[in-house]
Amino acid sequence: MPAHNSQGKNNHPAKKQIQDPVMIKAPAINQKKEQVAQMEKEVVSLPKNFSSTERSKFYAGHDRLDLQGNSVQRVRELHEENDHLQREISSKETDIVECSDPLSILADIEHRKIIIARNTGEILKIYLKNEERLKRIKDLEAKNQRIQKEMMDIQGRFITTKDLEEKTTIASEFFILKSEMEQNLEEIQELNKN
Repeated sequence: MPAHNSQGKNNHPAKKQIQDPVMIKAPAINQKKEQVAQMEKEVVSLPKNFSSTERSKFYAGHDRLDLQGNSVQRVRELHEENDHLQREISSKETDIVECSDPLSILADIEHRKIIIARNTGEILKIYLKNEERLKRIKDLEAKNQRIQKEMMDIQGRFITTKDLEEKTTIASEFFILKSEMEQNLEEIQELNKN
């Protein structure tokens, strides 16, 4: 009989060890569920700010249309990796209740979150660089339009002027502007390369 009691005592502390981490983790899991529910409410309210056209453009990948080929591929890879990591995090968060070492799983989850943050940062960097590229192209195109107008004015002055020295000065202005315009066109072509 005493042997039976000693086994009962051994089983009892073992049960307590298994139950304690679960009881400690339960509030954390409930808190996590509340956070997820709050995030879902926020996500559900977000689409109201966008028109149906803007949403359709987003789902069709319209934001990637301006990206160059290699950037589109890299963004796609990073999004896929983030999706995969997010699925792993969700799986590990459900496993945390039943595991014997929750700290290692929590550390693993945090590591995956850090990787997701790094990937998201890289995606944002790609988009920022692309915006800078598009802005530069737009500036160069606007500059070329101004140059074209100036060149048209210079051609008119060249035709109406009878003084040869002034014609030479006007012609040099024209070719300086033409050279600047050609340089801008070369830069635009370079910026548009994949």
